[in-house]
Amino acid sequence: MQHTHDVIVIGGGPSGSTAANLVRQAGFSVLVLEREVFPRFHIGESLLPCDLEVFRRLGVDPETEGFLHKAGAEFLDERIGGHTVYTFAEGMPGSPDHAYQVERSKFDHWLLNRAEAVGCEVHQGERMLEATPEALGVRVRTDRAEYTARYLIDATGQDAVLGRRAKTTRQLVDFGLAATFAHYEQLDPEIDRELCVTARGNIKVLFVDEGWHWAIPLGGGKISIGLVTRKKGIDSTWLDQYIAASPFLSRVTRGAVRPRKPGLLSSFSFHNEKQHGSRWGCTGDAACFLDPVFSSGVSLGMVGATHLADTVVLALREGREADPALLDAHATHVAHGYNVFATLVHSFYHSTLLHSLFFAEDPDMDLKRGLTTVLAGDLWRDDNPFQAKLMASKRRRVELVPQLHAAVAPSPI
Repeated sequence: MQHTHDVIVIGGGPSGSTAANLVRQAGFSVLVLEREVFPRFHIGESLLPCDLEVFRRLGVDPETEGFLHKAGAEFLDERIGGHTVYTFAEGMPGSPDHAYQVERSKFDHWLLNRAEAVGCEVHQGERMLEATPEALGVRVRTDRAEYTARYLIDATGQDAVLGRRAKTTRQLVDFGLAATFAHYEQLDPEIDRELCVTARGNIKVLFVDEGWHWAIPLGGGKISIGLVTRKKGIDSTWLDQYIAASPFLSRVTRGAVRPRKPGLLSSFSFHNEKQHGSRWGCTGDAACFLDPVFSSGVSLGMVGATHLADTVVLALREGREADPALLDAHATHVAHGYNVFATLVHSFYHSTLLHSLFFAEDPDMDLKRGLTTVLAGDLWRDDNPFQAKLMASKRRRVELVPQLHAAVAPSPI
């Protein structure tokens, strides 16, 4: 088979552009197929400190783009008057001390442009129709043309194109069931200063009955607000109702403008049980998407895409890219991160562990530092007492186990 490219990446979001960038930096030809045309609106603006090393490898600096510095997270329970601050700088030694809040339309476009700048071929507005793995390569047919490659990476986000076509995605029903969200603009300048300067860009997480709110300052008089709930029957009018019921959110949004109707997502948490096979692999949300209460989506996606790219690059150099078990070790490595956050999310909804720790009058500082380190996405270390306590509980622990050792023969995707 004559290959048009070494690697084809489906999806140009943060995970796809990360994988494409790193594979191209290693000297291989990369085609990115993105069905939409950037910039485009997307929700999910809060990053974690674990992204800082990824940015370094991509050759980008969020400071130069004016993205808002994020010192940490604040948790509020207005029902009891509870308020606590978790600052990343107060985590365990060696854990990164800050992150960023980003407007995704700008952020995603910036990363995709960077992938193109390092030499990736980027096609926007082109939809993949079919992908067929064969013994000597992968054939990809789109609404414009047909391409062939040595390897295919699915980074199609929550669409999870390959997983949903193969019916290998499993909904995670123990988390939030639906979300409604919107951006608000033209905040009062004093409110904007309070959120971005006084509160140091912290994300606000507000506990409510059967769910939670996020409030993410974006700078420039903008804020992202959403509601995630376990109640059934959600519609977009709930957002206004819950904001009106919150003293904090109603104060922050007073006089602000909402440029578009609230968005709505349902049944959004899922795990793709078969994430790789011969000559193909999934990364980012196409592999797993968790309830966004701890902002793990973009960050785990970019960290995972980095690990996948390193694995694929080595295989391409050694001619091993057809090995169906190529990504077994990668899937196990990434699953560890998802399992920790999934267990944390499960505890958020189904136990008093986190609520008690967040609002304790005299918290155990070792556990607080450990939780801060987990919230930073610094998960692959063995000296975190909070993480050890969290994962030791058989009642709380969540195991999202990927299917390993795919069949030797290439299988349809």
